[in-house]
Amino acid sequence: MTLSRRSFLSAAASVAGAGAIAPAMSSIALAAAPKIGAQVPGIYRFSVGDIEVTAILDGHLGLDPSLVVGFDQKVAEETLKQNFRSPNTGDMSISVNGYLINTGEHLVVVDTGTADLMGPTLGRFHQNLKNAGYNAADVDAVVLTHLHIDHIGGLVSKSGEKLFPNAEFITHEIEHTFWNDENTRARFPKDLQNFVDLAQNASKPYDNNKTLISKDGEFIKGLDAVLLPGHTPGHMGIRIHSNNEEVLIWGDTIHSSALQFANPDWTIAFDIDQDMARKTRRTILDRVSADRTPVIGIHHDFPGLGHVRRVGDAFAYVETSWQHKL
Repeated sequence: MTLSRRSFLSAAASVAGAGAIAPAMSSIALAAAPKIGAQVPGIYRFSVGDIEVTAILDGHLGLDPSLVVGFDQKVAEETLKQNFRSPNTGDMSISVNGYLINTGEHLVVVDTGTADLMGPTLGRFHQNLKNAGYNAADVDAVVLTHLHIDHIGGLVSKSGEKLFPNAEFITHEIEHTFWNDENTRARFPKDLQNFVDLAQNASKPYDNNKTLISKDGEFIKGLDAVLLPGHTPGHMGIRIHSNNEEVLIWGDTIHSSALQFANPDWTIAFDIDQDMARKTRRTILDRVSADRTPVIGIHHDFPGLGHVRRVGDAFAYVETSWQHKL
């Protein structure tokens, strides 16, 4: 229905006709319904040309200010206020998102969440995948922006079996080499060395059906790899394109959409190369803001889709409106 003067007056007439039953109904006491106390399933669907994308929420993480390199308390409070957020920096959180891309020929998952590896507020990816109408066995390919725990957790079961039994494992060659290098473990403090084990254990079951990307460009029709190094050496984005429309999934280029667009030089403690992460972020922010390219972030507020606008030497994030038609 399209809103017009005719449709509005027609609807108004219908309401007026129904008013005769209102007095009878007004005397009926309705019992209060109990509160549900839980959020609805995290699923959102949108299109990019002929390609259909489903955002799938794994859950959320608390963000401790001590993890933000360059953090300034007063600046952070003012930034949060400007973004209509609570200025309480002790109660910040970020989403963990994954995506299912239906190209018409392939079903492709991008990042798989955390499973039960990071606490009770996470691990909903596979259930929400089912809620979205898909089965993991139907997925043709799983693309990993990088091999951190909150992106690879949903790859394998506790017993080490593939949770996407028919899927091709795809990530950047630089990324795979880094996490499987015998010298990588020594680069991490002892309490983070299990990151290496997790990356190896999650990817190993897919060794017989694995593709490692070595350069930017199309690797599945409608999907291009874009190397975005810094957060990890082989951290990459995926450009979705169809019928002159595009969107860039840029992985962990931004961790806190509330803070880092306005303060793009702030990094995260888990950025392996802080300077490179900062440089990559500024470069891609410049590009997508100038080209008006929509972006998707794994840690943007769900569903993670929006635009970037330049504001002086910084940027602002504008979430896209709800897509009613696919």
